[in-house]
Amino acid sequence: MNHGKGVALERADLEKSPESIGGGILPYWEYQDDRPEKRHKVVVEEVAWTLVVNRRPWVTFLCTPTDLEFLALGFLYNAGVIAGVEDVVDLRILPPTIEVTLSQEETELPGRLLLTSGCSGGVTFYDLAVTITPLTSPRVVTTHQIYAAMEDLLAYAAPLYRAVGGFHSSALSDGERLLVAAHDIGRHNTLDKIAGACLVGGIPTLDRILVTTGRISTEMLMKAARMQVPIVISRNSPTALAVHLARAWNITVIGYVRGRTMHVYTGESRIAGI
Repeated sequence: MNHGKGVALERADLEKSPESIGGGILPYWEYQDDRPEKRHKVVVEEVAWTLVVNRRPWVTFLCTPTDLEFLALGFLYNAGVIAGVEDVVDLRILPPTIEVTLSQEETELPGRLLLTSGCSGGVTFYDLAVTITPLTSPRVVTTHQIYAAMEDLLAYAAPLYRAVGGFHSSALSDGERLLVAAHDIGRHNTLDKIAGACLVGGIPTLDRILVTTGRISTEMLMKAARMQVPIVISRNSPTALAVHLARAWNITVIGYVRGRTMHVYTGESRIAGI
């Protein structure tokens, strides 16, 4: 298991080239009014990778094939299977599998899959929901910090989005800068990649801020709660169920952060001045 791969967590270290997330250059017809023109562009890649834990195939990700070590570690952490990298003896990328050996051979894997509305077939577990207790974070943010965090994420993703597009981006922020960022076709995968990168890099997620371009679904909120992140910011909308859970778990959910506007759905006491 290589803990040094991609661990330096300044923004530039997790930047991706179009080739790294692209599935090749494909032709297409671009129409301007009724005038077609033949063009070519890199299209985002979608690949199935099976997570094998202690020699047992467990789940299959449909994902962008970057930062797969982080994806596997973050998924295991967010599912409650591991508490940290010390629980992992070995991790190998052996296409099309990610093979993980845990320190405890008889580790029980959650088995009741909940297929969610996440892009590309996200998975989570009923078992996880009952383990979540309300967050008690005293964290407070200003509106300026919220707007700036979203601006930073969009600026970070913009070059890759212009070149390829078709993916979600998320980041962990301390309120002043982005600490870790990830791209993937599945918005839920971006949070697992962030969680895994933080485990490897020793970066605390407690009392941080998650910023994402994707919808805030139940699964996204579960992962935020597991990471002890009290504030989740999105450019898009939360689902109704996610809002209900956010109230129960004392998580601040902010949607439609665009320019200098936003919708605060829960936990408004964490916004300075409200």
